[in-house]
Amino acid sequence: MRMEPHSERQPVEVAVISLKGAAPRRRLMEEQFTRLPLPWHFFDAHGSLVNLAPRYDPATLYHKFGRTLSVPELGCWSSHYTVIEEFLQRGSSDYLLVFEDDVIFDTAFALPALVDLCRARGIHYMRLFGMYYADAVRLSFFFDRSIIRYKSSPAGAQSYILSRTGAERMLAALGEIEATIDLAMDHFWKTGLPIYAVFPFPVIERYSPSSVPMQAATPLDRMNEAIWTANRVCSRLSKLRENVSLAASDRKFRREALRFQQILTEDNSGAAS
Repeated sequence: MRMEPHSERQPVEVAVISLKGAAPRRRLMEEQFTRLPLPWHFFDAHGSLVNLAPRYDPATLYHKFGRTLSVPELGCWSSHYTVIEEFLQRGSSDYLLVFEDDVIFDTAFALPALVDLCRARGIHYMRLFGMYYADAVRLSFFFDRSIIRYKSSPAGAQSYILSRTGAERMLAALGEIEATIDLAMDHFWKTGLPIYAVFPFPVIERYSPSSVPMQAATPLDRMNEAIWTANRVCSRLSKLRENVSLAASDRKFRREALRFQQILTEDNSGAAS
């Protein structure tokens, strides 16, 4: 049986995004999360764009992203946006940990220590998963793992941590749907949230059929392709400038880097040093 949030203040609130009828996926999540030492709850995923707070204009999306989104992709957008929104409105914790329901999580992972690190270093967005290889810089040890900062999105929204400040910045930047939700959340030059991650990831994606089929792309005509290309160039330049500006904070992080710390006990509540 899943643990539900309660009134006692917790270091991190845990939400699992899952379609209400996805019984097999929910059962698998419940089985592994019985070992999670934190309260958690299912968020009933949206099957379409239920939350209308983010503006959706297919023409704008076409020019910014090169294609429109499928109804399930819009539902994914709506779900993540709403989970973050509800955390800000009703959450009692300082941090939000989000999972999608197609993952395997190492429940022995030192979550409290990672939250402590985020608080100490002013990290407001931390990925626990990425789908693809992406260029990154290594900043520090975290026990026997590493803290890295991605220079570009590794894609996927299967698991991430947001602080309250991070959640506020994220929603402020997600006012218009300009890409899939995972890529939009990683537009760090817009959100002001560098993409930090712990690596190797404590979360992996199960090999299972996707519940969010992509919208098939259609060829762009010459004018729309020119607009899309111009927008893409602008985004790449903005990303490049932001990566250059983050170099100073990277150097500071390295100067204060944590030491390698071998895991010798099962206790995962202690802080890395």
